[in-house]
Amino acid sequence: MIYTRAIVVAAKCNMMEQLNNKGVIVHPLLTHDPQRMQGQIGIISNIVHENDEVYVEFPYNKTGIYSRDAVLTLLPKEMLLAHIHDKLEELEPKDARILLDIYRLQRNGQPAAIEEALRWAIGYDTIGRDALVTVKDYIDRGLSEDIAQHHSIGR
Repeated sequence: MIYTRAIVVAAKCNMMEQLNNKGVIVHPLLTHDPQRMQGQIGIISNIVHENDEVYVEFPYNKTGIYSRDAVLTLLPKEMLLAHIHDKLEELEPKDARILLDIYRLQRNGQPAAIEEALRWAIGYDTIGRDALVTVKDYIDRGLSEDIAQHHSIGR
């Protein structure tokens, strides 16, 4: 039991390290934000799991500290593509095209492309529900951009 818990803790620590420098957006409906950065894009500089803190760096050397459920990031690109494939019949053609554009931008991988993908995802409610996840869910679900890790999680 202790061994299993240690593995879970180690996996979460690894996940939090993977999230450093990842593009994120502060939840646009966040009601209390001393930095007033709701809906703004930044990058994760640190996560303190014990305190439920995500440090987000914004342009002009501004840093905000948020809880893990107040910061959104993109679903891993392969999961997004699988979601598009699974829901293709249900999606409006315009939404499917936007989701595919977000996937394409994620594949590009450049910071400017990720920023654009985040803007697309947050710009439409239906798209955001399909393409974004809180940092808390990203960690708790063990998500990763590493496709090999996705396959090993399910085994």
